[in-house]
Amino acid sequence: MTDPDEIFHLAALIHSLGRRAAARSVAAEGSARAAWRRVQERRADPEALRRQCEAQRIRVLPLEDPDYPELLRQIPDPPLLLYARGEPAVLRRPAVAVVGARRSTATGIEVAGALAGALAERGLCIVSGLARGIDAAAHRAALSAGATAAVLGCGLARCYPIANRGLMRAIEAGGGLLLSEHPPWQGARRHHFPERNRIISGLCLAVVVVEAGEHSGSLITARLAAEQGREVGAVPGPVTSPSSRGCHRLLKQGAFLVEHAGDVLEALGIAEPERPAAGEGGAPPVPADPELARVLDAVEGTLTTLDRIVAATRLRAEQAAAALVELELAGFVRQVPGGYIRRPLPPLEPSR
Repeated sequence: MTDPDEIFHLAALIHSLGRRAAARSVAAEGSARAAWRRVQERRADPEALRRQCEAQRIRVLPLEDPDYPELLRQIPDPPLLLYARGEPAVLRRPAVAVVGARRSTATGIEVAGALAGALAERGLCIVSGLARGIDAAAHRAALSAGATAAVLGCGLARCYPIANRGLMRAIEAGGGLLLSEHPPWQGARRHHFPERNRIISGLCLAVVVVEAGEHSGSLITARLAAEQGREVGAVPGPVTSPSSRGCHRLLKQGAFLVEHAGDVLEALGIAEPERPAAGEGGAPPVPADPELARVLDAVEGTLTTLDRIVAATRLRAEQAAAALVELELAGFVRQVPGGYIRRPLPPLEPSR
């Protein structure tokens, strides 16, 4: 389906009948335009949809479009079309979903950011749902380190929650991707979110749940991922924390345990890249100054806070901060929101 008129008739048909009924109608009539003529209760107009999409810089991707994500096309119930704003090419990278509780803990936010940032630096695209809490932390970290894609439960001319409107704009401006199966001005509805979750999991090789209560929507995403043949990982937490009960349930059910980005890479069969040796470009592996070397040794490949570095080195905060400035200027570390990481590694290609 490449005819724009046919595409927008299909969009109007889906909005009026629902995707399953629309698919049956198109199959019976032979085209979306022919099926549209038989619709009695029309909730959308093809030309109005076209104008809305043009005004909002939104592309409509039917299943046959080269930019329609290949992994998503393979799930049992893919969207017949996607509304997209931003850069669809980010989903040509291996993708991992990082999802979790809206009412997340400070530790959950830190872990989600560190995990998403480390995976994004290694060339993966981080997918999530633009919700508060874990989702937003994953998007922000991935945006600063690499690529991210957000799947919305409303149209792309809306934002839910409103508090994340700035993040939504930053994702588009930063070369990321916004996706929805709803027309531009469609508001969020309760039933949209379980449907949205099948898209999040369908886009990805794996879904990692960072925090989830017993009835979290993230558990729906994990279940759908398993049904779609994707890997499912979970971050463990304190046994007394309600925010970790869903993750612990997933681990009991066979999800792989995630402590850092390497666990995800291992589950996907993606090898860690080797750091460049001295003389091959980039910074030498160890600084000459012993104090700088001690501080560098405390900085991990994922986000490391200043407090953690101080505790590991037993230096005063001002000493550690001064050493980190020197290490950053020398190219050993990189400052990111919330702390530091070792200098970025080259992107990875999936192992064949």
